[in-house]
Amino acid sequence: MYALTATLLILTINQSKGQTNSQNIKGNTSKLIQGIYVPDDDPLAKQLVLLALENADIKASQYQVEEAEEQLKLARSEWWNNIVLSGNINEYSINPPPKTGGYYPYYPRYNFGGSIPFGIFTTHAHKVRAAKKAVAIAEEQKILKMQQVKTEVLTAYQDYLMYKQQLSTENTLVENLYNVYLQAEQKFRNGQISIDEYNKALQTYNGELNNKLTLQRDLNVSKLKIEELIGVPLENVLRAVDNIKGK
Repeated sequence: MYALTATLLILTINQSKGQTNSQNIKGNTSKLIQGIYVPDDDPLAKQLVLLALENADIKASQYQVEEAEEQLKLARSEWWNNIVLSGNINEYSINPPPKTGGYYPYYPRYNFGGSIPFGIFTTHAHKVRAAKKAVAIAEEQKILKMQQVKTEVLTAYQDYLMYKQQLSTENTLVENLYNVYLQAEQKFRNGQISIDEYNKALQTYNGELNNKLTLQRDLNVSKLKIEELIGVPLENVLRAVDNIKGK
């Protein structure tokens, strides 16, 4: 039952990420992904990091590693291109004339040769070492990019949590101030308070309402940043994690 649920949740997030996410959702306790630490204490943060580590920037970095590895293969085999082999065979070897007195006058009947540049071994060694360094650089750049992406998605996630909490508090405050404003409006109509007191209640309410709109905007932006990094709607990940917790 658990495996079936996990599979359905993975498909909900993204079918193309099914295999990797299946391992993660089913309780993979590994904290390192290609040298990158993945948090285990927060299931949502963990899923966000794992998804972010599969985005286009990381794939591009992997392609650069593979390209460098191909260049290394070429460097290791390039020395063969500098070796020149030659040979010839004369026409009398193919169609020899009759011998005269036991003597064959056309020599050599065939010959072969080759040439190898003196610097080939030194140059080849340097090219291979340079190609190996290019592979190492590409791998380090990939790890650096993965670390950057992880930091970006976790930062956006922390912003999301902060703005969500602030917005929740602000909603309560705005609702209370709205009630205060309505009471002030009624009292002003009844002549119980002055116009200045009424305007003060209105301005306080409008100020907090603007704060609420700003927080809503900040929350939406942090959500968009997360989705840019993970490549799927945040709601899909939230549902997946909530369903796993419920099981």
